[in-house]
Amino acid sequence: MASNGMREEITITAQMIYDCPAEASLQEQGRAIHDDLVRLLDADSTTGVACSGVSIQHLSPEALTYGNAQARQLAERQSDRIIEALSSLYDTDAASDLLIYALCDLRHLADQSNLLFDRHDKNAFQYYRAEKDADDKESMR
Repeated sequence: MASNGMREEITITAQMIYDCPAEASLQEQGRAIHDDLVRLLDADSTTGVACSGVSIQHLSPEALTYGNAQARQLAERQSDRIIEALSSLYDTDAASDLLIYALCDLRHLADQSNLLFDRHDKNAFQYYRAEKDADDKESMR
């Protein structure tokens, strides 16, 4: 292949599917995936092209990708369990107060663990939507 010496940077969008430990957070999975992608960079390419960098723009957990929300227990049963657990922790039975206190304490947990609460809340919302969509589809049958 003849080359006149001029080079051009091309940005691509690719979809890759990774197998990751389920107990790791989406953020931890993203870091591990990034490390693996960097490992795969081929600086010794003989094709005249080489990947010069990598960034991850979007991560999609399995529950969203495959609609696999059934892996978690039914939302109603989970909701009952969380109300029971929160009622034993806080001196109230009002669902709105339980939610406020729990969210406040979860923010403290995120701070103490150096986690970004908003990012994990966004990931939780994605799981919630996948579960809700699965429940909606199931109830339409």
